[in-house]
Amino acid sequence: MRMEKSIYQIALECRKFSNKYVKYFQQKQANNDWFFVTGANRSFESLLLSLCDGISDKYPYIATKLKEHVLQYDKMPVIHQSAIDVLVDYIIELEKPNESDRKIFISHSSQDETIVKGFIKDILMAGCGFRRTDIFCTLDHTAIRTGDDFRNEIVGNMKKCDFIICMISDNYRKSEVCQNELGAAWAMEGKRVLPFKFPNLGFSEIGFLNVVKQAANITDKSKLDELYDELCQRYDLPQDWRNYNMLKDEFVELVNKTESI
Repeated sequence: MRMEKSIYQIALECRKFSNKYVKYFQQKQANNDWFFVTGANRSFESLLLSLCDGISDKYPYIATKLKEHVLQYDKMPVIHQSAIDVLVDYIIELEKPNESDRKIFISHSSQDETIVKGFIKDILMAGCGFRRTDIFCTLDHTAIRTGDDFRNEIVGNMKKCDFIICMISDNYRKSEVCQNELGAAWAMEGKRVLPFKFPNLGFSEIGFLNVVKQAANITDKSKLDELYDELCQRYDLPQDWRNYNMLKDEFVELVNKTESI
């Protein structure tokens, strides 16, 4: 992975751990109510300290308070856990991406239009819930206006995006423009570059890319699941696995049918 986890992603992991494992319970002892907390462990502590490190420059005061609660946790777990939950939720709200900040770049060959459009429609839009304006793809005729220099538009949108999804096919390999896009993608810092190869292309045919990062088969449902989960978590999108699985099956069927022609 070329891009380290963001503050937002680490904070979400902390909240997810807390919601899943940390439980409060109450006991009566000698006519008094006692409150306890269970489930916190060293993995949770490590995750929280990682969050502290991540926000130390941007939110130094919050980082200091959060670290105090983590390090003093064993003395009064209930009080410190409550404070940690509040601080983590506050960090999530501070770092939550705006809808206008979502941007995915699709690097593709225009000759693979059917599969690329199916991927955008079934996986990204209907599956994940992205809007058309969240996705830059030159198959969308509104992506580049008449008279604009397409090279500048492509580079500019690459710089704005978080994810660059490369749709690697034989057409892609033979396209000079696609190869230039691929090189530019790997040269940019802070981008999540995700190569998906088409079924009729062998892994060994991908070349240097397969040495740098293992590509995923675009019909590999487990890899599509990983993409869905990562995108939803990155942008805090609601997950509907039942709906997504149906759309995923339709997309894989489309790819297999198109590639067999």
